[in-house]
Amino acid sequence: MTHKYQSISLEIEQKIMNGHYNNTGNKLPTEEDLVNEYGVSRNTIRKAIDTLVKKGFIMPVQGSGMFIRDVSMKNSNAINLENFRGLTADYQYSKIETKLLEFQEVKATKKIAEIMQCNVGDDLYFINRLRIIDGKKWVVEYSYYNKQYIPFLNKEIINNSIYNYIQQALKKQIGYVDRIIEAGPLNEKDAKLLGLEVGDPALISTNKSMFKSGEIFDYSIDVHNYKYTKFLKLSNLL
Repeated sequence: MTHKYQSISLEIEQKIMNGHYNNTGNKLPTEEDLVNEYGVSRNTIRKAIDTLVKKGFIMPVQGSGMFIRDVSMKNSNAINLENFRGLTADYQYSKIETKLLEFQEVKATKKIAEIMQCNVGDDLYFINRLRIIDGKKWVVEYSYYNKQYIPFLNKEIINNSIYNYIQQALKKQIGYVDRIIEAGPLNEKDAKLLGLEVGDPALISTNKSMFKSGEIFDYSIDVHNYKYTKFLKLSNLL
């Protein structure tokens, strides 16, 4: 269950990322204005603001109010580690193309079953995609989706945004993503797909995505082109 302050915090966060407050001197509306805008108590607004401060989106300046940190994604071409929304959402201002390399139903191996907390032999979708952003070969994705939670996928969905489909068509709430990012050399297949040389460096992201109820529905390994990929992590000294 999502509390009211959490939904307000997410809405304000989305406005920040979309540049909604750019014409306000990068200053958040006052507490009173937010209370009136959302029709909630001051305590609810304070909890929402506190969440945004802890996540590093805004900073309080004594005597002046709440100011928005420079986190606009429009021109930074950075993947936001604070709010995993999928590539389509992270690069909503760019032209995204998907080249589907492999799509099949497979059975969970012992290794995959341990990672996805499912049973050996459970039905999964395996998807291998090359994602191209503004004509640049950006990332090779290797993904497993648990059919128990994502019962249907097709090429049309895969060629667009799987995460949008999960949230909008299936009405499921994505709650958590665990990510490990490391550097490693490119193998022959990924180097060819990304237009690089074998042994060139790559940023490799290993991800487990969960619903708010805790079930793991997606396990993926993303091999990013080192020439283009950047990650954004906002930090706050508590």
